[in-house]
Amino acid sequence: MKSIQGFAAVIGLAVTLVSSPFEPLCAQDGADPECDEECQAGRDAQDVTAAVNGVFLSNAIGFGPSGDDTFYNFQIQPIATVAQEEWGDLIIRGITPVFGVPVPSTTPGQLNTEWGLSDTIVQGLYVPPGQDGLIRFGVGPQVALATHTESATQGSGWGGGIAGGAFGFAGDLAFGGIANHLWGEDGFSTTTVQPIIYYNLETPGIGPWFVGYNAPITYDWNAESGDAWEVPLGLTVGKTFVLPSKDSLQFAVGAYDLVETSANGNDWQLRFSINVLTN
Repeated sequence: MKSIQGFAAVIGLAVTLVSSPFEPLCAQDGADPECDEECQAGRDAQDVTAAVNGVFLSNAIGFGPSGDDTFYNFQIQPIATVAQEEWGDLIIRGITPVFGVPVPSTTPGQLNTEWGLSDTIVQGLYVPPGQDGLIRFGVGPQVALATHTESATQGSGWGGGIAGGAFGFAGDLAFGGIANHLWGEDGFSTTTVQPIIYYNLETPGIGPWFVGYNAPITYDWNAESGDAWEVPLGLTVGKTFVLPSKDSLQFAVGAYDLVETSANGNDWQLRFSINVLTN
């Protein structure tokens, strides 16, 4: 019932926003929209298959059920693209998480936050050339490096797997996502699917901005059935700015109810990101 009510609330809010008097960023006629410099910078930051260079700071803070259970997940994601018109693009993304994990305190019944690096993941996404359709796709390997500094912040340890992404635009609607599976030490086996759906708008006095969904859904293949899924449900809003240097800066923030999570999981998440794309 909780997940149904949450889904209905999100859909209702999304419909209200889309049908509001705000002007859409581009015409929704199914054709390729005219897109100025600020519009294109926003698209590049949204598109997981875009040939970009920069640094993404993707962060999540989990709250509840008590004040001691707050979980911090700050991720530093440098991105570099080797672009070759004939052979396609190779997008290399590094993911270095910094965790703040609640651990038992010396005082019975209380928790402290232990900080440390988790394990680093490096993904290589190959995007073939000549993709002129509605959606572009890419696929490639990923490796995990055992960079954790504390036992409480350990993830996969040493490991590897596969990743894939797809993205497209239809008028003001941006849609796609990225998925991966990672195997690691001690039987670690986790699948992550991150849907991305944005509706791009323009409001007088504010300019272009967007609203939508962007959060990872995970499944732990080694967990018990009731603890395997983590499913966030909510909305993100954000805006992209073009700097005088022609680099771009994107801010986004969102709140997500964890409608499925483990018995010891949080109730909800605050998600925010700061993305810098360079020329």
